[in-house]
Amino acid sequence: SPTVSPTVSPTLSPSTSPTTSPTPAPNLATKHIQSKQSLLEEYVLKSYTADGTTAYPSIRYNFEDFFTSLKLMSETRFGNEQDEGEEDATFGFMLWNSDRDKFRYGLVNVAAFLAQAAVEAVGDDTCDELNWQQVAGRYAISNSCGQEGRSYQDETCGMYSCIVNPSMEITAVHAANDIRAPPPMECRPGTGPNNYAGYWDTGSGQEIKNTPYSNTVGRIDIEGCCYWGRGVLLTRGSCNIGKLNYYMGARAAREGRPSLYPSIDFCVDPEATCASEVTGELRWTTAMFEWSERVQRYNNTGWVYEDELIRFFDDGMKDDSFIDAVSKIFAVGCHTTGCSDIEVRKANQRKSNFYLIINDVFGVDTIKIPTGLPTRRPTRPTPRPVNSNPQPYPNMQSQPRPTQRPTNPPNPRPAPNPPPTRRPILPPT
Repeated sequence: SPTVSPTVSPTLSPSTSPTTSPTPAPNLATKHIQSKQSLLEEYVLKSYTADGTTAYPSIRYNFEDFFTSLKLMSETRFGNEQDEGEEDATFGFMLWNSDRDKFRYGLVNVAAFLAQAAVEAVGDDTCDELNWQQVAGRYAISNSCGQEGRSYQDETCGMYSCIVNPSMEITAVHAANDIRAPPPMECRPGTGPNNYAGYWDTGSGQEIKNTPYSNTVGRIDIEGCCYWGRGVLLTRGSCNIGKLNYYMGARAAREGRPSLYPSIDFCVDPEATCASEVTGELRWTTAMFEWSERVQRYNNTGWVYEDELIRFFDDGMKDDSFIDAVSKIFAVGCHTTGCSDIEVRKANQRKSNFYLIINDVFGVDTIKIPTGLPTRRPTRPTPRPVNSNPQPYPNMQSQPRPTQRPTNPPNPRPAPNPPPTRRPILPPT
């Protein structure tokens, strides 16, 4: 009979991956954030009654919309290597979700973002910017054109900006929840004596129309004033809203770029953030885009956001200068002392929010790298050269103010055990 060849079992490959190529750990940041849902709902996603005395779970800003938007925006890249002639022109929300060495940096980035959001919109439970600034004791209706000495329609950045359409007519969907609060922001065509915007009289609770009452930059009409803030960071100005359209709206689709919202033209309908079918998501994604594009990419006089974030974490998360600088970059577009005449509103509240989130909500300093994974912290990136021709940011310097007076809820969730032991998020003032 023929000789039968012996059966040889194949040599099995090692079951473990080589130590030089560790398997990525999936979703480390998002899993941690999801595990903190109840704390985020109790201490961050909360709003206040008009008098600031009673907290309640925010109606417009819930965890599900936040979490869905965070996953989307951390996985989406915007731009391309040819944009603005920069090699690293692509950008997205920094989360480092599956990087076992860096995901804790991502949590600090989320905390810095939420610290601003809690002040800007969550506390007031609004998607639209509120008319909050008094001028000579009254609220100018023309505050929709800009508050704190700003002129939103004039905050431009070249090809990215919305082209101001003076014939636009829009009314915000949200206003302050107070019977005597000013009405929602609005814009409409018309200038001159028959189109004075007037002011809001809190004493009578009435809008006094056809009176030339100016805001802080002298506007007495509201023509073209459709670019007030919207979303959880109150993204405002023809530059910032134009960039939404350029990178993730209808303009991106028209010009052949990938678009998250190809049917939404943010320049034609800036109120879509607050009034579209996907407003729950847009309130967050528009804000995360602005944070990614304007704050995370900040690089000025040697201060680079990503480098400073890493430095803050590596040095023990105690240096207030990081969050002070970040709040200033977000609020006025620069970080150095004296770089802007505009003050950061509620700067201390933003700071206390930040430390509460990183310490008591996320517990960033207590997170342990899973057993068997590298424990070393990554080395800091090589400092990037200062961009000698940076992408323009909107001019947010305050304008000269007029020298003359104008001429004429569910029950709150029970506190978790134990409650936070550090600085609380304060109610709006």
